[in-house]
Amino acid sequence: MSASWFLMSLLLASAPPGTEPRELEAALQALSEADFEAALSRVEAGLRQTRDETHIARLRLVQGEVYAALRQYAQMETAFAQALEADPDAHLDPERVQPTVVTLFESLRGRLQGVLAVDVEPSGAEVHLDGRRLGQAPWQGSVPIGTHTLDVGPGLTTLQVKVRPGRTEQVRVVLPPPAPESASFVSTLAFSAQVRAALGLSPLSGAGMEAGARLSGTYVFGELNATVGSRFGAAARLGAQAPRLVGPLTFFLSLDGYALGGPALLGGGLSLGTSLPLSRKFDVFAELSGRWLPSSDTYQRTHLLGVSGLRFTPGR
Repeated sequence: MSASWFLMSLLLASAPPGTEPRELEAALQALSEADFEAALSRVEAGLRQTRDETHIARLRLVQGEVYAALRQYAQMETAFAQALEADPDAHLDPERVQPTVVTLFESLRGRLQGVLAVDVEPSGAEVHLDGRRLGQAPWQGSVPIGTHTLDVGPGLTTLQVKVRPGRTEQVRVVLPPPAPESASFVSTLAFSAQVRAALGLSPLSGAGMEAGARLSGTYVFGELNATVGSRFGAAARLGAQAPRLVGPLTFFLSLDGYALGGPALLGGGLSLGTSLPLSRKFDVFAELSGRWLPSSDTYQRTHLLGVSGLRFTPGR
């Protein structure tokens, strides 16, 4: 260790704790007694003994008050500017300091500016300062000195920034990835058009063609189908489905309502089936459908049908 470094260490170690507050108190006491020379001397002594920015700002404020009492306004403004440079949030006590001096100090604060530079990852996020929109990041510009609330991004990442006069405050914000939006029930609805070929299995009967529309969510669906064959009819279905329950297969179960014409017959039924996607827009499906209808001279009470078809979903 060099001799000069050793000597400096001894001098720093010999400084009694709490020297800065004592010098500040002594300067304030001298100012209250109108002993301006002693007040300035105490301020200079305190400035030599501290590196703490808060203490420096307080000492500079007292120095500015002394110069204001001496009507040395240029020196007063310099001292106040140095106080705000050390602590841009420094303020005078309006209950102790003359209102005109407080007004001059606040006027100086309002004139002083610093530079705020905001870099955000990813770029393009909206930047607000104290609730006022600044623009999109990256952003840089002059702002009033002091502590400000900076809001960044749609999720409003908030932080406090302190801007000093004549300096550039660099702020870098890394935004968290946006949380995946949960799809609403309406947004999951998909409209499909379908054609169906039905074959009577029990009793064994001929084939018929059906065409219709389907509206489905993730786990529920509804259908309206029209039957073309020996007798015209219509069917309404409401069901539940399990998407991709086994590999790409989706299984479904529905309660069905039927109306047949000539003579008019109303009935119900139950269907169970599965579908397989061919592409993003096309699916094939197969199902077994049991139907219960009032017996008539031309139509039996119970029927079991095998159905297969092709479904087209344009918006998927």
